[in-house]
Amino acid sequence: MSELAVIWDDRFTDYRLGPDHPFTPESRKLAVELFRATVASGEVPVTWIDRVEPASREALASFHRPEYLDFVDAASRAEVPPLLDGGDTPAFPGCYASAARVVAGTERGLESVLAEGRPAFHPAGGFHHARPDRASGFCIFNDVAIAVGRLARAGRRVAYIDIDAHHGDGVMYGFYDSGRVLDIDFHQDGRTLFPGTGYTGETGRGDGAGLKVNVPFPPGSGDAELTTVFGRVVPPLLRSFRPEVIVLQHGVDGHVGDPLTALQYTTRGYDEVDRTILALAREVSVGRLLVTGGGGYDAASVSRVLARTALTLSGRPLPMAGDPLPEPWRADFWERCGTQAPATWGEGPAPERRTAGPERIDKLVLELEEELGQKFPRPDQ
Repeated sequence: MSELAVIWDDRFTDYRLGPDHPFTPESRKLAVELFRATVASGEVPVTWIDRVEPASREALASFHRPEYLDFVDAASRAEVPPLLDGGDTPAFPGCYASAARVVAGTERGLESVLAEGRPAFHPAGGFHHARPDRASGFCIFNDVAIAVGRLARAGRRVAYIDIDAHHGDGVMYGFYDSGRVLDIDFHQDGRTLFPGTGYTGETGRGDGAGLKVNVPFPPGSGDAELTTVFGRVVPPLLRSFRPEVIVLQHGVDGHVGDPLTALQYTTRGYDEVDRTILALAREVSVGRLLVTGGGGYDAASVSRVLARTALTLSGRPLPMAGDPLPEPWRADFWERCGTQAPATWGEGPAPERRTAGPERIDKLVLELEEELGQKFPRPDQ
């Protein structure tokens, strides 16, 4: 049996919000091609799911309201496509089917995870902002919320973990009172970044009280903040909750140099998170781990980070930072992006080192402990 299922239909690149829009599917395509080129020798058996049809209206309606689906459907066929929200998410011809296909990709990944007990990777997914009644933040349909809801309705415990620089508001508030959904969200402080939500005091209500965990980092936070807090908070929460499935939204817009955010993660930080969550999935959920893409607006960062994620999930050793990237891939990068491709796996802008420091980390963890009513271990414990 293969170690990993990868969901990639080239038609995922039909999700295009416009030529000047910051979101582009090309970086996700490049991530898949870089991973494919790296494992071309056949050392790592991978199952490729490369034909995905749009999700059914019934699946979409499990999270989105019928009147909103009607609105998107009409906008998809309009002669002059309208805006789907306040301005960030324009409609485009065929947007209903394109967004529904992304949802179906997440559904296919979830089905593989449940059937095979192995990780699945859907780099085109992760549209975590869309609400039941509206688009938001480049997101038309919320594929990860639909997957989480499917699991919760089936009576399964699911842990949703989100490392996108933007708070995953559509998912968190969609299941804010659910006792079957543990939601842990690492993001840039909402006082400094869209959507302006995700504070430590937002911990859920009703059956979901204490199961919604927000970790807002100040601008300038980097690998030290991400990996330290992740390592202190996530393992004890997962071991206590014992989810049957873990869903990870793996946004790359926290990478240093991303044009829309002010965090400073590097491949080293993402690699550590990936290794940690894969080990935890094997420990607490019998390997049932679904990983989607998410935000990320620098193609060089997104393509390499997500390719490395796929390599980790497949069990293959990671390239060194100075290892060269395949020349055919670099040529494809130039053709798709119109900019010079990175030369190595680790090349990129150096962090500015405006990190929050250990005192701020301890203060943030203390805030979480007070809000959640539990203690988290220190690194030396």
